[in-house]
Amino acid sequence: MSLLNKDKLMNGFGKAVDAVNNAADKAGRYAKEKELDKKIDNMAHSLEEGVKDIGKSFQDTFCGK
Repeated sequence: MSLLNKDKLMNGFGKAVDAVNNAADKAGRYAKEKELDKKIDNMAHSLEEGVKDIGKSFQDTFCGK
C-alpha cells in the first residue's frame, strides 16, 4: 500500500500550477496597465544620467579641470 495517493498528488500539483499561472497573468496585466516598463526605462535613464554627473564631478575634483 502506497503512502501517497497518485491522483490526489497530481491534482494538488495541477492546482498549484494553475495558481502560479494565474498570479503570473495578473502580474503581467498589472505591469501592462501601469506601464511599468516605460517607468522602469525612465528610471534607468535618470539613474544613468546621475551616475554620469557623479563621474564627471569626481573627475573634475580629483583630476582638475
